[in-house]
Amino acid sequence: MATTRSFAVMISDFESLNERVVTFSVKCSEKLRNQKSCCNLIMVFIKTNGFRKDLQQYKKNIVVKLPYPTNSSIVIAKYAKHALKAIFKKGYQYKKAGVIVMGIVPDTNQQLNMFVESNQRHKPLMQTIDMLNSKYGSHTLKLGSQDPKRAWKMRQERLSPNFTTSLNEIIVVNCNR
Repeated sequence: MATTRSFAVMISDFESLNERVVTFSVKCSEKLRNQKSCCNLIMVFIKTNGFRKDLQQYKKNIVVKLPYPTNSSIVIAKYAKHALKAIFKKGYQYKKAGVIVMGIVPDTNQQLNMFVESNQRHKPLMQTIDMLNSKYGSHTLKLGSQDPKRAWKMRQERLSPNFTTSLNEIIVVNCNR
């Protein structure tokens, strides 16, 4: 399960890139909770614009094993930030980043860790955040490392019509001769 995006403008500073990676990890966490799952692994990747041959190129990913299966936005964002710190290199113009959660297991059937205990307060907190975000609109509540004013929207000026799924976009052919 993944959340990845290409950016409208290239990003070179760690703070901006971190904010986006945290947002992607929160989105993956929401997807996990919606399907009542947890993950054991996360992969974070960053890459420059491969079409810009005039700029230095760099792409890197890292897979992090979580100490226990989780769908907590707080835990996944924390490990995603650590992963980004490990692969980020200063001096590059990044065009795309993403978070992929792997090792997905049902949230009712988890292998616990004997040495690291999960925070049991995260589950009701995540349920409350999900309920408030669904009631008052997506991104009503965010983590502290997310930009409170920023709402990510995809550019869709070249979006293909939905001829087969939207009645408003069905092609009409006039056969008047």
